[in-house]
Amino acid sequence: MSFNPVKIRRYGEPKEVVARVFEEVGGIPKVMELLDLSRTRVYALADPDSSNEISYTRMATLTENGATAAAQHLAALAGGIFLPIEKADDANWLALAGDASRSNARNISALMESLSETERSPGRVDQDEARGILKVLDEQLAVLAIQRAKLVAIASGEAVDMDAEMSDGEAGSN
Repeated sequence: MSFNPVKIRRYGEPKEVVARVFEEVGGIPKVMELLDLSRTRVYALADPDSSNEISYTRMATLTENGATAAAQHLAALAGGIFLPIEKADDANWLALAGDASRSNARNISALMESLSETERSPGRVDQDEARGILKVLDEQLAVLAIQRAKLVAIASGEAVDMDAEMSDGEAGSN
């Protein structure tokens, strides 16, 4: 039962998620190093024809090393969506939110157009295209959720609005 990296794995099936996690951390050699496993053992973990399963502890190790596919999959199973939040204390959140909102609107519009039959699109999306669109859409939703969380914190008084604080000394200049 040798590993065939091009074996068909249905999107969202556990072995397909494991294969994506392996890719996200840098491939089989990196997984071997992180998990201290042989190449054969690592291949078996992502082989749809193998009964070998990856442990939660090992999946957590891979997630700590940059893989998010398992978190995305578990969030979807729970009826939600995984939204990674990057920590940037010195970021100008209002400017970032504005830029991201404009970018999100353009990207989501393009995604929706690809799903609708138009003169530029047949309105049909194959499995590979759907996977690519899902990845982009999830990234866009994550940015929107980060923006929303920041605005909720500002609205509730939990976060300091840096732009408002800077303009307090310039009252009446707006």
